[in-house]
Amino acid sequence: MKRQFLLFSIVLLANSLQAQILTIDQTDTSDYVKKSVANGNISIALEGDKQKTLLLDATNALNFQLQHYKELLILAASYRFTYDGGQDFLNSGYIHLRWRHDYKNTWQPETFVQYQWDNSRGMLKRFITGENARYGFWHKNNWELSAATGVMYETETWNYTAVDSALKPSIEKNQTTSLLKSNNYIKLEGKTSANSNLSFIVFYQAPFNNFFTHYRIANSVRFSVSFSKHFDFAIAFASLYDSKPVVPIGKFYYNFSNGIAYKF
Repeated sequence: MKRQFLLFSIVLLANSLQAQILTIDQTDTSDYVKKSVANGNISIALEGDKQKTLLLDATNALNFQLQHYKELLILAASYRFTYDGGQDFLNSGYIHLRWRHDYKNTWQPETFVQYQWDNSRGMLKRFITGENARYGFWHKNNWELSAATGVMYETETWNYTAVDSALKPSIEKNQTTSLLKSNNYIKLEGKTSANSNLSFIVFYQAPFNNFFTHYRIANSVRFSVSFSKHFDFAIAFASLYDSKPVVPIGKFYYNFSNGIAYKF
């Protein structure tokens, strides 16, 4: 049976990619306004196949931003699962909350908290919270170049689902780490035309006592085109290199996507 698409199909946009490091942000070059302004986008997709068993694949994503004068609150969430006749073999998602104060200033603080999981890679849970000092090098003509550095607390729990059988221990016990880390990124974003947008960001995260030996470096690239008032089409790529994974999985991980999102 051919797959039936309900609502509209999407494979997650860049700010909804199932990487460990998320890009949750967008450029805003307009002046402060005292009234509250809300906007965002939402995507829902469900696919179903039936042969001997029922195969379901669903992806849901939300990105919501609330601006009130000099405050910017960002909420992002995503959930994806694949169900095959009683077996759930892909289950991943996140919830991310970020607050930026004086978000149009050259210097600005940003506070964030995030909960995340990715069962297919063995990440049972990841919780982070932290604070950044963000600096805007320039912010004009619909383009923004910014960088941030800060501190975050991270705790993760992993199992051996994605580990090669030759590397699994005789007793598979979940591994948990809790670290205080430095969080750093640089970001370029802006409009390439009246209806298109490009975003590029690189992250570097590492514990303070092993800054150059125990690190994660990640990048994300996203290109989107608005083809109507309420719909965007986007192509995205994200990758992650972890110099010392919690369990012995591959150090390099990437994913890519393209899809349509409804914006409001």
